[in-house]
Amino acid sequence: MVQHSSSTVSTAANGSSGPSESADDDLPSVMTYANYLKLPPYSTKEIMYKKLLYAINEGQGSFDLS
Repeated sequence: MVQHSSSTVSTAANGSSGPSESADDDLPSVMTYANYLKLPPYSTKEIMYKKLLYAINEGQGSFDLS
């Protein structure tokens, strides 16, 4: 399962910019070539922990590095 981050909403769509109300629904993402982990602005550490564990478990075996 892949869920794209939508933690920012365009200004034209809602009249403002910045984090969306549903950032807690987003999963973390990575840029593997830069060793960079991108986290949405979660409202609590517990939600961040659960989302990270979910992403780690679901992503296992997705990449075969040689």
